[in-house]
Amino acid sequence: MMSILAGLKLRFGLRELFYASLCIVLGYLLRVRDSYSLNPVWRKRSEVSKFANGKFMTDADRCPPPIVTDLEGDGVNEIVLISNDLLHLNILAMPSLSDDNDRTLAHVAVKNKVELTLRERMKGYMSRPYSMGVGYVAASSFPDQTEKQIIVVVSDDWQVLCFSHDLKLMWHQLLPLPVTDLHAVEVKSLAVQVSPFTIEKNHKNLVVVAGSFRHKTHKADLVTEVKMGEESLTQNNTMEYSAETENETLTHFSTFALSAEDGLLLWKHTAGDFEEARADKKSNSLSDLHWKLSLHHKKAHKGEAPWSDYGDQLDQFLPHLWADNSDTEILMARVNKQFGKTVTKEASDPQNDKMPTSSPTSSFLPDNLMGLAYGNKKKPRKNHEQVKNPNSIVIRSPEGLQVLSLVTGQPRTTLHFPADRSLYLDMDKDGHVEKMVWDLGQYYSPCYLDLWRLTPVQEKIDQISLCTSKRLFWTRSWSLEEDIYKKIPPKIIKSLARKSGVLRHFLGHNLFEDNSYDIIIFGGQGRVSSIGLDGTIHWQTMTESKWGDISLNIRRSGRPAPDNLKEEFMLSFQPGRIIMPLHDGGAKVAVAMSGWNTLTVVDLVEGTLLAHHSIPAPPTAPLVYGDFDNDGLVDIILTCKKGYIGFALKLQHNYELTVLYTISVFLIIILFSWLISTSSQGDNDSDKDSDKDDGEEDDVIGGDDRLADMQ
Repeated sequence: MMSILAGLKLRFGLRELFYASLCIVLGYLLRVRDSYSLNPVWRKRSEVSKFANGKFMTDADRCPPPIVTDLEGDGVNEIVLISNDLLHLNILAMPSLSDDNDRTLAHVAVKNKVELTLRERMKGYMSRPYSMGVGYVAASSFPDQTEKQIIVVVSDDWQVLCFSHDLKLMWHQLLPLPVTDLHAVEVKSLAVQVSPFTIEKNHKNLVVVAGSFRHKTHKADLVTEVKMGEESLTQNNTMEYSAETENETLTHFSTFALSAEDGLLLWKHTAGDFEEARADKKSNSLSDLHWKLSLHHKKAHKGEAPWSDYGDQLDQFLPHLWADNSDTEILMARVNKQFGKTVTKEASDPQNDKMPTSSPTSSFLPDNLMGLAYGNKKKPRKNHEQVKNPNSIVIRSPEGLQVLSLVTGQPRTTLHFPADRSLYLDMDKDGHVEKMVWDLGQYYSPCYLDLWRLTPVQEKIDQISLCTSKRLFWTRSWSLEEDIYKKIPPKIIKSLARKSGVLRHFLGHNLFEDNSYDIIIFGGQGRVSSIGLDGTIHWQTMTESKWGDISLNIRRSGRPAPDNLKEEFMLSFQPGRIIMPLHDGGAKVAVAMSGWNTLTVVDLVEGTLLAHHSIPAPPTAPLVYGDFDNDGLVDIILTCKKGYIGFALKLQHNYELTVLYTISVFLIIILFSWLISTSSQGDNDSDKDSDKDDGEEDDVIGGDDRLADMQ
């Protein structure tokens, strides 16, 4: 009897252990994920009266984007911002915590403020700030030997102003203009970069400015065209609007290197510099053809080499896309010619490059090592500052990719791309570049991606439908509902997406790393999609960051939109998207989108909607991210006609919910187990009682039989 009871207790213990293990596994697999939220925490009001039309921001009022950075090197980030009057440079900090009962949004605290003293370079022309950059300089530049940053502001007439971390004007430089009449031109591209690298012994640190002009196109009034189109519209017709020559370049793309200490012009690369006469302009030698990308090289500068001489070192700067000035970029790199051999990873790694021991250039002397930064107190905080001993500047411009010597500015090589707003990428890693056309024209919505092969003959490979949702039994397309006015270029990133689908998950497809690319698509209907280069849809997420319904009302005559709404939509509204990390300094695994009235953050791995919040007015400038509240999470700055609004990203861990869920499942299993055990035990007792009754009845019958036999 005792052995039977011991066996029952043993079986009961093993069963409970199995149930507990099962609950733990289920709790992990079905755990409650961490959740994010967007909360507005500060604002900086804009004066509407300062706008050119007195109503909303237009191209004439746009400021350089704000910058979130640690200026003083004390570990606390500040916000560097130019006010909407285009006259003042501000350093802002987080406001003090307000009363919980006060529901008004706090105004950001102004730590310091200075007026931008721009000069009049041409009579009657009012210059305005166009680009801004910050960067660390060597710690020896400051008396207390601490790492601080400087601020550089560049105006649209190429005036360069440099300020210290406390907004003291260090120097003011006027760069040579390539045009004589500023009234007839406008800036096409302009960028600035501050670097801690030194190229001359007596002039430490470096400021690089690069840009070009184009003809000022007298664009037709789009609002007037909309009104005229509405009068001539018939049902089911779409309104057409005039074309714009956005990519017409007037001047040579010029680059200037200045000393960060005093603004001295160290070298320049403008029209006519480093040029050499070519004896045979029709020459088409093999050295002019890039063996890897199959693009022709235009040898127009003295000492400039074909792109192929550098092997695959420069392929890291692809894919290439230039759609507007936000795509202009200045990067530091270390590249060397490679003759007669394939470049290995070790050979192209900047960490393995050795500094020449002797060179006629003073920048390579031991007492003036290129790449010296901040006295080795902290690690560089920007990608270009992490390059060891750079010798080149790589510029992404409307003309393509340009590589200049860091010491002299002489062009080393150039890879020309047409400024047609297309993507250029070696998709299949076969050594030949392909062209991806996302904007098929002014009358088409960005719902199709055409893939073109450029060599040996130009031909169309495939067309990927972007505005399509595919399910098991049905397919839906919304290409006719998409916006044709505000087209957002797609983003191509290294593959992060985990393909959706339960079957793919159980088959283990997500266990393998994908070295391909993801195409992130944004649409006016608020959909964000991740698509592979082969057209495979990884995931699609519907958000509230949309504006397509307003565009549809403007295009069609069924429900005409008010005139003031049309003007603001066509002239001021600027939807934004930016690839960003979730944690400061982390990998870029999320995208923030701003629509007509909503700001949204979406995960790029699984397409999960992380956070969203309404906004008081349509955005008028690109989004900016940075950790302005110093909590380790990236925050977002939105620009609209009412000013700047700071949204803090907050993380909430849901461990308690996961534990509560696991305990609840465990108790439910125990309850059902107890009920089943009780029911089973009751059935066993009933069976025993029935057997006992049957035995007693048999005994009575047997006794009666024996009594009958005795009689």
